[in-house]
Amino acid sequence: MTERAALASREVQQGRSRATPAEIKQRLRDLITELAKIPAERIVDSATVDDDLAMESVVFVELLVALEDEYQIEIDPVNVIELNTFGLIGDYIYQQVAAAKL
Repeated sequence: MTERAALASREVQQGRSRATPAEIKQRLRDLITELAKIPAERIVDSATVDDDLAMESVVFVELLVALEDEYQIEIDPVNVIELNTFGLIGDYIYQQVAAAKL
């Protein structure tokens, strides 16, 4: 994990297992803003990772690693890439967090 991703994931280590979908999407938005230097106003539910946000693949991987570390989950990158929009990725992360609590 890069130092940037490690710093981003350490920001909110505690209490994330009970996060709401809105909180997870906000955290995802914050991480994208920090790691990819994309303005928060561009990060809407319908924004695609490749076209609208134009995230570099290495930054996308850093994002996934930071989310895995922060929420203590495993993310299948193939599933996330197939989802491809910010909103669907946020929903997927929430589902993974909810499943990990069981």
